Amino acid sequence: MSRRLALAVLTAGALALTTSPAQAAPAVADLTPATVVPAPTAQVDPFYDPPAPTGGPGTVLRTRPAAVPLAGVLPFTATTVLYTSTSATGEPEVVSGTVFTPVLGSNAGTVLAIAPGTQGLGPQCAPSRQFVAGTEYELASVAAGLAQGWTVAVTDYDGYLNGGSPTYTTGPAMAHAVLDLARAASAVPGARSTDDSPVLLQGYSQGGGGAAWAASSAPEYAPDLHLRGAAVGGVPADLGALARSLDGGPAAYFGLLGVIGLDAAYPDAVRLDGRLSDRGRALVAQLRTECVGGAGTLTTAFSSVQDYTADGSTLEQLLADPDIAAVIAENDLGARPAPTVPIHQSHAGADEVVALGQAQQLHQTWCAAGVTTRLDLLPAEHVTGLPQSLPLFGAWLGALSRGLPVVPSC
Repeated sequence: MSRRLALAVLTAGALALTTSPAQAAPAVADLTPATVVPAPTAQVDPFYDPPAPTGGPGTVLRTRPAAVPLAGVLPFTATTVLYTSTSATGEPEVVSGTVFTPVLGSNAGTVLAIAPGTQGLGPQCAPSRQFVAGTEYELASVAAGLAQGWTVAVTDYDGYLNGGSPTYTTGPAMAHAVLDLARAASAVPGARSTDDSPVLLQGYSQGGGGAAWAASSAPEYAPDLHLRGAAVGGVPADLGALARSLDGGPAAYFGLLGVIGLDAAYPDAVRLDGRLSDRGRALVAQLRTECVGGAGTLTTAFSSVQDYTADGSTLEQLLADPDIAAVIAENDLGARPAPTVPIHQSHAGADEVVALGQAQQLHQTWCAAGVTTRLDLLPAEHVTGLPQSLPLFGAWLGALSRGLPVVPSC
């Protein structure tokens, strides 16, 4: 494996009813006081014990001030939040996240909801924990949003509470987690946003999928939000195509995380444990304890799903299973309703993790549906695609926040 590709595999953020809006939530009675925040390496932090998912989606259930080491931006406060959301299968659940509120500036009413990239499946990998430790790579995205003067809301996605299992790139779960934290932002202590604030979406890699799914789902799931637009990069739109491109390759790790995540979201359909060999079960147990860049990131390189199944089933055979095929179809972003707000899409031209072709197909699908959108190809591989995307994201979202026109590429 080349040094460049090893870096990519180690650090990439890859493979992202009637609702009651936040203003209808009951008064928040259980606010944890500011105490010493455990380091993110701690496996158990009682703050992340999940309360009952009361209230409608976006209801704030628990908060705690977060000491986030982020220099070079305007003064801000940070708050770790537990809030009510909705699982991929429509059940109420509790999700964690972080809300950053600028102390100064006139744009703090605008909410930038960031869908983070791949973190790994261990509970210690949650962005809210890594923000406190100063190890979260999405700090650069947060800093860019704070520099615009916006309130920034970063979900952890579901499954990072004690006893949970992240659903990773499962589309509906990502969308709900992102949108519900945007709803919850106005209810955190010291909030400067309101329930009528403009909302912008942003994400890269898994986060590009999360933000894109949120944009697609918002009209039906969160019509109360005043969504203005989204900027998404490295979007994993077609999970079946991605699984095929990753299986047996140097970045097989991300495909394996995807399988584990889908099993967490749809256990009755995927039935992963019953399909695995002893080696496969040991690997899954290991990956559920690690962050991206852990030992499993490299030890799974060039491995295949077939290496871990009890009967030698190949990826193609698993994808042909009717129950799994239905799950993959449900998570095909291109088959979902097209967004109704302007979308900027970027992708690394030499992306070795998230296949370019399926992202180009998504762009074509959105163009055909009449979306105001553009796709910019970057002179980058997957990891360096994120810093190259951030200025483009800022320009696109900044224009939308000021009511300025944007230029599509359809």
